[in-house]
Amino acid sequence: MMALHYGGQGFSNPLASLGIGSQSIVSALGVGAMVAEKLPGYEAIEAGLRRFGVDLGTATTSMLIATALWTAWNIATRNIYTLLDTYYCCSIRINSEDGLFYDLFSWLQEEKAADISIARICDAKKQLEYPDQDEAGRPSSMYEAPRPYGQAVGRQMSQVVYNPAPGALYSFRHNGHNIRIIREEIHSPGAVISPGQLPREVVKLQYYGRSPQVLKAVLDDVVLRSNMRDQGRTVVYQAVMTHGQYRWDRCMSRPNRSISTVILEEDQKAMVVQDIEEYLLPATMNWYANRGLPYRRGYLLYGPPGTGKTSLSMALAGHFNLEVYTISLNSQDLADDVLATMFTLLPKRCIVLLEDVDASGVKRDEAPSPEPQPPKFMNPMGRFGIEVPPEKKRSKVSFSGLINAIDGAAAKEGRILIMTTNHRERLDEALIRPGRVDLQIAFAFASKAVILELFENLYDVSEDDMAGLYMPTDFPSKKEVLELARQFADLVPEGRFTPAEIQGLLLLHKKSPQAALASTPSWLKRRLAVDAKVGLKASVDSS
Repeated sequence: MMALHYGGQGFSNPLASLGIGSQSIVSALGVGAMVAEKLPGYEAIEAGLRRFGVDLGTATTSMLIATALWTAWNIATRNIYTLLDTYYCCSIRINSEDGLFYDLFSWLQEEKAADISIARICDAKKQLEYPDQDEAGRPSSMYEAPRPYGQAVGRQMSQVVYNPAPGALYSFRHNGHNIRIIREEIHSPGAVISPGQLPREVVKLQYYGRSPQVLKAVLDDVVLRSNMRDQGRTVVYQAVMTHGQYRWDRCMSRPNRSISTVILEEDQKAMVVQDIEEYLLPATMNWYANRGLPYRRGYLLYGPPGTGKTSLSMALAGHFNLEVYTISLNSQDLADDVLATMFTLLPKRCIVLLEDVDASGVKRDEAPSPEPQPPKFMNPMGRFGIEVPPEKKRSKVSFSGLINAIDGAAAKEGRILIMTTNHRERLDEALIRPGRVDLQIAFAFASKAVILELFENLYDVSEDDMAGLYMPTDFPSKKEVLELARQFADLVPEGRFTPAEIQGLLLLHKKSPQAALASTPSWLKRRLAVDAKVGLKASVDSS
């Protein structure tokens, strides 16, 4: 959180605080002499100092006067700063639970590192850096000077970064203005910090002047740098608990994934992209409002593991430049009120990702006794035939709590909800009814068209790939790759393997599509043998 205020304390009379009231300097001299005469060994000390031409009474009085003047100076200075803080100082406070807090310190490291590094008190930490990547994590000089094959590329190096330490005062220049920064830790009475958890903090920016625009300009630059750093990247936020409270915490940032790299039937992919594109049009919000419809959109992606449900979610976020907010319903600290609060804290435009929603155990309490569960999503070879043991603990989130968070009276509008599941048949129909889930996308085992596309996509290499990955000079042309892809699609039976399994085989031979094709028969033989054993074991266990 950020707060703007003018604040301070009242000031006191420096003479009154000295305890001497309106006494004159002459009175101070008399007090000094009286005190000196009562000191033990006064006569011996006085005789010794007189040998050097020093009068003890005068020296004692001078020390008392110097102490009084020093105290008065400190009090006057403190009161002057108090007056300035009260009537001529702008300040902005930023809480550590706000993302702007970390953006500010990242900006300080990049823009004001020289000012911070020469401060007398700093926080220092070791940070890994990658010499072949820029500040956004993208390859920089990797292809400019190719290394000999076998030499390490992108080896992790360490550097020391400095930040203002809590309790210390710093200043830096910004646009010709002197800005003070104060970092403080917040200690709540009785609060216990868990291992690995950082204490709550607040940072305060101060500027001596009447206009807060100077400080706002600093934060504008901070946000601008943050936006530039995330350009072309998908930012993922996760619901985490810190200091007994849930909040959205930025957990990762990854390069945008092209929607063309998602292996899915083209008609399904085009349908969901077109649907979201139309939903995000500015006129769509008015269209919903004029008809009394809640401005929300929900999608259900279901199918076996490894078929690309999460990949499609991330690709959609990158395609439409949306942030992803993910929350686990299995968290034991998550309750109905917390879930509702987290949904109200979502931005207007974002993707909310609820993965494996069937595994959370959220069901209606009034539901009848469950009948025998249908078998797991199983391909003809029975590879997914072994049931996973039930969860030891069910989620504290109730079915009604989940429904109210999704589309209750206080539910957030403008967001896109994506739920994924491996078992659609286990979901309550009330959860995925129209209005809560507007479009359902089925993911299946790889068809022949998907197998062909997987092969073509993986071996579609550019000139940069040829240089940076040390591809062989006799790498086949696109026309030759297409012919190899057709042969590969003829070898691999459709409807038996997930795209992730087929991709795993191809990645073993990413520099040689000929080797991938040659190894396919032996790979099929091994996989089918394993699947047969798994299917046999599953049938024995069920009997």
